[in-house]
Amino acid sequence: MSAEEFTDVFTRRLLRLTGPTTELLQERLRCTLRLRVTAQRVAVAPRPPSGAAPCAPRRLPEPHANEPYVIRRSELIGPRGLVVSRNLVAGRLPGDPRLAGAVTGRIVPLGISAAVQRAAPRRVPLDIALAPWPGSSPTAFSVRRSYLLSLVDEAPLYIEELFNPAVVSSARTVRVPLGCAS
Repeated sequence: MSAEEFTDVFTRRLLRLTGPTTELLQERLRCTLRLRVTAQRVAVAPRPPSGAAPCAPRRLPEPHANEPYVIRRSELIGPRGLVVSRNLVAGRLPGDPRLAGAVTGRIVPLGISAAVQRAAPRRVPLDIALAPWPGSSPTAFSVRRSYLLSLVDEAPLYIEELFNPAVVSSARTVRVPLGCAS
């Protein structure tokens, strides 16, 4: 799926974005969003048996033995408690303490943290898809995007963002197959 398949100009702009998602969402909602970390775990990856690589969920950067690995779930919260996005960050915890603090911080969203901005973040798009929005009807879909976030010389982090359909439209252009009209 590509950004061009969506009818909403904002949705297409958000999906093509190479900078911080939070800033664009704040611009759209005309308010400051706050971060709520819903789950976070930092653990040392176990040493793989007999030199085999440890298993990692699909698309997540593979942990190296005895290196800290983070899995973090968070939400961006808007006015009156509106959940604007649900996010997943997974990967090796950066060795630079400032970057590690930004990745595990509980106050400032990752993309707009000063440490990340100084680290010249680079986003490599992986996927755009539709997914159910938790707690909504089975027919209400939200836009999901995933990418790798590289920070200076650190291992890339896997990022997945799921956007509230009340904020980011998931309406898509109807595709008509080419062929002869009858």
